[in-house]
Order: sequence, then structure tokens, then C-alpha cells
Amino acid sequence: MSLQAYIDQPADWDHPSRCVIIRGWCFADDARAVTGVRLRTTDRTLHGVVGLPRPDVKAALPAAPDDHTGFEIRGTLPAGRQELRIEVQLANNTWMPIMERTVHIKRQLLPLWLGGGEWTELMFFQMPAHMAYPPRAIRPETFPAPGPVAARPRFSLVTPSYQQARYLEQTMRSVLDEQPGVSCQYVVLDGGSTDGSAELIRQQAPRLHAWASQRDAGQADAIAKGFARTSGGPGDVMAWINSDDYYMPGALAFVADYFARHPEVDVLYGHRIVVDEESREIARWFLPAHDDEVLRLNDFVPQETLFWRRRVWDRAGGLDTSFHFAIDWDLLLRFSAAGAKIVRVPYFLACFRSHVAQKTAAFMHSTGQSEITRLRERTHGRRFPASEIENHPRLMRYLRKSAFIEFAWKLGFRLD
Repeated sequence: MSLQAYIDQPADWDHPSRCVIIRGWCFADDARAVTGVRLRTTDRTLHGVVGLPRPDVKAALPAAPDDHTGFEIRGTLPAGRQELRIEVQLANNTWMPIMERTVHIKRQLLPLWLGGGEWTELMFFQMPAHMAYPPRAIRPETFPAPGPVAARPRFSLVTPSYQQARYLEQTMRSVLDEQPGVSCQYVVLDGGSTDGSAELIRQQAPRLHAWASQRDAGQADAIAKGFARTSGGPGDVMAWINSDDYYMPGALAFVADYFARHPEVDVLYGHRIVVDEESREIARWFLPAHDDEVLRLNDFVPQETLFWRRRVWDRAGGLDTSFHFAIDWDLLLRFSAAGAKIVRVPYFLACFRSHVAQKTAAFMHSTGQSEITRLRERTHGRRFPASEIENHPRLMRYLRKSAFIEFAWKLGFRLD
């Protein structure tokens, strides 16, 4: 068995950027499927996406199995000399190298928050979904002590899941075991998984408000059905947490206390911790104060940190189940259009898991971009090409604020 492969981008390996976008194609001569791709260096591994459209390869090479032999890897590399190795995974789970080389990454002298870097660097460094630094243990978040309030809102939480047994238990325990002092209706809806998910949910059934394991019409359908099984008053709080993400200990008590002390607030979200398959920290997102105009241009809100009151959910009309990728952005835009008061709190509320099989990475190259374009055109009432977002002055200012918040945090200051 041999592999046929080619790297289209970057064209110049002699002067690589510290933000890498690697594109190419690969297939096995014996028709075994290529199921993964990754870039390995001394201190990190960046996983990519396979199965991208490459009809040009099939047209030129009849041996190619189909039109989807393309791949892409995105991520950041530290400055200095780097030994790079690109590998592809075959259906039998073996990894085969397709490129090895040594490169030198230049150091960025001017910090991002002081004007260094361009759009790509700001996006890659401030809003990474990849490994930004070697894996490390998560530092627990320190939430402020709860203040005296008359009553705190009750939660209605939903976890949609499908074939996520590896991570589902941690998600459920982050709600059931690590959030003392809150009242919560927790619903877990599995889409008929065959990986043991149903048994994991059944073990927690006595502590769940409701659960099921049966086929559904996708993530949005499961979330909508989950919320339909809950109840609450106008001021109570709703959220969903995907089955590969999880809450930080004590996050729900902080959220309940914040809503209780700020009755005018309808929607709340916070900073994000990115974790790997082993629940080790590999990146952080530092969100500036909420900006409705930024929300109309791009969705930077970490979904797993998002909470809202039932009154604004009813006002906005709930989920639009025609969306499969941009479910949360559509909901946020309709919250904003309905006059919701939205705030960002300066705390890390939850962890977003970056792993090979996650929906976010795979959908972005198909369903994702079309839904994003659909929402931008609906919001702005005109054609809105993706290129218009790059280097947009308001977004550039937003990302530089993010970089400054991160800079201050590393010095021990938490900026509001």
C-alpha cells in the first residue's frame, strides 16, 4: 500500500507564518479511506479536517476514490526552529507520514494588543479552536462570593448527544455533581447512539428531570424537544451544554447569583477554556464586553457559556430547527432583535472540547459557511461576502481588546 499526497498551501515553506493554514489532498492506492490528518511538532499536535471537495484531483488522477480527497489543517506555531510532520490516518487507525521538514518561525515583535499582526493572526491567537500551547491542567476559576438576594432563578438545562459516550459522563457530572446550591431541571436527549451512551444516561436517570435515547432530526431538534420538557417562570434561566463540553465547578451558582442581582439582564455569557480529548487545557478565549454591532457581523459568543432568561426565549420564539451549525448565533441575533439586554461576564464559565470528531470542525466546511452567510444576509438585508469580514475595523478593534484582556489576565488582573 502506498499513499498519493500533495501539499498545495503554503506554497513557501522557507518563510512560514506562525499562523499555519495547510491545504492539500491525499488518498491510498488500495482505496482504504483516509479518516484523519494532523500536524505534529515537538510540543503540540494540530488536527485537521479530511474529506473536503477536490474534484480536480479525481479528474487528473482516476485512481482517486472520489471527489473528496482534500484536507485542511489550521493552527499556530511558536517562534523558532520547528520540526514539522504531517500524518494521515487510515481506516485501520494507523498514521502514515506524508511530509517532514524543518522550518523557522519568526517572532512577532509588536504585541497584538498594540497593533501587531493582521486579521488571520488575531483570529488564530484570540479565538482558537486548536491547541495554542502544550496541554496543561486547568486552573480552577475563582468566582465572587454570592451576595444577599431574595431568590435565585431556577435552571432548565438540556444536553443533546449522539455517539459521545467518551465525553458524555463528564458533561453530565459537571451539571449534577459540581454545581452545589442551584435548582435545576436537567434533560439529556440522546439520538439513539450505539456506543453505550444510553447506559451512561440511565445510570444518572434518578437525578435527571427527563431523558431519552431515540432517533431525532439533529442537534437543534433534540435541544428544542428537551426544552419542551421543562418549565419555569419568566425570570428563570435556560441553557444547553453539548455532550463533549462541560461547566466549570461553581459556574451555575455564579450565573444564578448574577441574574438575581441584575434583574434587567436577559442574556449572559463568559470566557471560554478550550480543552483536548483528555480534558487538558490547550487554549483560552478572552471576550471583550458585549457589542451588539460585533454580534451582527460575527459570532464570537462561546455557546457553552451562554445562558438566558425564559422570558426572552419566549419573546424570540425559541430555536429555529432549520439550522444545524449556527443554531446559537441565530438565537442570539433574534434575542438582540427582540431587545434583550446581553452582557459578557469576565469569568471562565465552561470548557469547549476540541477533538477530531467534533461537529464544529467538520460542518464549517459544508453546512457551516452557508448558514453563516444566510444569517449575515438576513441581518444586513443584502449580499454579504465572507471577505467583507476580514480586516473589518470594528472586528479588528474587538480582537485587539481581546488580546489586551489576555495580556492583563496573565499579569494577574481581571478586566471587566
